[in-house]
Amino acid sequence: VSTQSTGHECRHLTEYFTFKHECLHKYDEEVYDAFMSAFDALPLAALLNEQFLCVHGGISPEIQTIDDIQNIERFREPPSSGPMCDLLWADPLEDEQFTPAHKSFFEFNDVRGCSFMFSFNAVVDFLERNQLLSVIRAHEAQDAGYKMHLTNDATGFPSLITLFSAPNYLDSYGNKGAVLRYDGNVMNIRQFNHVKHPYYLPAFMDVFAWSMPFVTLKVADMLLALLQLPDPPTKNADELTDEERKARERRKEAVKNKIRAVSKMRLMMRTLREERETILEIKELAPNGRMPKGLLSQGASALKKALGDFQRAKAADRPNEAWPGDKPPATPPPDSAAPRRRLERKLSKHLKPKLSVESEDGEEESGGGTTK
Repeated sequence: VSTQSTGHECRHLTEYFTFKHECLHKYDEEVYDAFMSAFDALPLAALLNEQFLCVHGGISPEIQTIDDIQNIERFREPPSSGPMCDLLWADPLEDEQFTPAHKSFFEFNDVRGCSFMFSFNAVVDFLERNQLLSVIRAHEAQDAGYKMHLTNDATGFPSLITLFSAPNYLDSYGNKGAVLRYDGNVMNIRQFNHVKHPYYLPAFMDVFAWSMPFVTLKVADMLLALLQLPDPPTKNADELTDEERKARERRKEAVKNKIRAVSKMRLMMRTLREERETILEIKELAPNGRMPKGLLSQGASALKKALGDFQRAKAADRPNEAWPGDKPPATPPPDSAAPRRRLERKLSKHLKPKLSVESEDGEEESGGGTTK
């Protein structure tokens, strides 16, 4: 079993997100440093059956042959530019641009804030120079768990395959996960759905902090009951002076306002108690870690609507997909017309594998949805 680096296994991102905080909370700095030393040694790429290059992100304008990958200094923190960064952070162009008609090979990756977006022609050129069938990568959530990109006419095989093995990414995307099994010259993509997490208190919360919405809700119930008690017996209305009558009206209005305020707080506490997981998911997706103002008071249906479906969750999570903190300067892509080296070897004699896709309920589809 070989585990590859995904780009997040570095000091910069583990500190920006929550991994370092979790290590220090549960263990200590020594354990965190041991993780970082192990992360510094994770492979950047793998060659499968001499036919497929497996990477996390994509190809690089500075990597012309697979031998160039061997020359990268691996045992270090991933930089914000260069071939090592590209293997971890590059993405293909969107479908409407990932066509033979798009002539440029590489463009700056505005979504990630670093590395490049590569074209169909760039992939085909890389495959032809290295005598490979396809590039298999991850790095982008897929609704079906996988994506077969445009077919290379020279081989009749998808030029690029994207696999995403995390179902219901961030507990909000609603996507399927997928893994690829290569056995007996058959590539089988297995789709699967997410399962419910074992219950745990999120964000390192203790039982007291977790119980506060429950306690506050009960206190609000008691206040509401007290405010709704009938007034004690007083003079009849026709026995009151003008000042006493005005004072009574002011008191009634004050009690109504208190009832409204307590009712609103009660609704918010009930929503907070019943929809705690949904609220935390929305906070995780928000760029500033905060919920939109007034959303909690609108109730559970508004929270679920705010969380949205796959595309909306993906759009909300987009700021978290970029290089965090100060972005490296945009690097102009190299001239794709410049002479490029070839790997002097013949295409593997292994037969072109058969592709099949199997869903969790056992349905099987040959071809894997290859884009023509």
